[in-house]
Amino acid sequence: MSRKPTLWLQAVSVGEVEALQPLLELLQPHYCIYLTTTTSTGFQIAQKKYRQLATYIAYFPLDFWSFSKRAWQRIHPDTICLMESEFWPEHLYQAFRRSCSVYLINGRCSDKTFSRYQKFPSIARLLLGYVTNVLAISEVDGGRFAAFCKPTTAIEVVGNLKVDAALHQLKNKQTILRQHLGEAWTEATILLGASTWPGEEKCLIETFLEARKQHPSLRLILVPRHVERRYEVEQLLKIYPLKACLRTKPQLDADVYIVDTTGELRQFITLADIVFIGKSLAPNQGGQTPVEAASLGKPILYGPHMENFRTICQSLEAAKAACCCSDEKAVKMQIREWLSKPQMAAQFGQNALAWTHQNSGTTMRTFKILMKLGKPR
Repeated sequence: MSRKPTLWLQAVSVGEVEALQPLLELLQPHYCIYLTTTTSTGFQIAQKKYRQLATYIAYFPLDFWSFSKRAWQRIHPDTICLMESEFWPEHLYQAFRRSCSVYLINGRCSDKTFSRYQKFPSIARLLLGYVTNVLAISEVDGGRFAAFCKPTTAIEVVGNLKVDAALHQLKNKQTILRQHLGEAWTEATILLGASTWPGEEKCLIETFLEARKQHPSLRLILVPRHVERRYEVEQLLKIYPLKACLRTKPQLDADVYIVDTTGELRQFITLADIVFIGKSLAPNQGGQTPVEAASLGKPILYGPHMENFRTICQSLEAAKAACCCSDEKAVKMQIREWLSKPQMAAQFGQNALAWTHQNSGTTMRTFKILMKLGKPR
């Protein structure tokens, strides 16, 4: 009996690890899967969710010759996959030495990354020269990779795995209910800040304080992108006449709920009526993913700095599924408008859900390519 080919899949952090679930379920019967990750939170999520899908789960080895060589000798992969835009020179060189296929899946080339490639084109061509297949999330990303890849590199635009992962997670049973936060939350209108960065919490708190004069049932949930900022946000709230609590120290009927845990963003987005996407207001740049909120049919707004998700945001905005606000003042005005016109907000949410379904299918396209080309040596 011929052995299954071995696939080594590297995903850096939580978002990338979670985006893999539908793909891993398709690949598991056909591959021995070695899944590695770089961050401790990504590793915890992988251990929790993928024990039955992956042959082995571990931290990615230090990208130096001795460590990388030892890992390659143990795993002996037929194919390796890297997620999004992470390139590890020694890892890629080990693949080259062994004539191993290298796939970049969910390939994304942000403005920052592309600018770096343009400043150091020889290094970019060296790294991307090892890549045999790029499965890009958009035409723009595919074109940027093509500028530095070898002519022989196969580049295909397949879409974003995170859209399918978001739809897949809808199957999960909701475990957080409004009444868990207190009776006052049961019929409340909930504004949520998703993956917020410094300065954005202040904007949302001030918007909340002003808006609740006309909408007394309004409540606010803040989910900082980095859990270690929990006390910073808690201290900020002490300036205002508000009752606030942490998820890890819950109090019933708080005005503001700070989620200081990992892996619960989706559950809290489910509760929300309006979702603001973080890392999008100056001086922050890049943005966090709006895909989860879209898949849950929520009206979405964000600031002007969504560079890492430009193509997705342009598509959402064209579908009237999200609103891009030029600055803090525009964010406040948009939130107040949606609170005053809930039917308008609901229509944005319906459009977001429709957009999600229209942009699904990336997982199957990626799977078919890996099954067609990823064969044992």
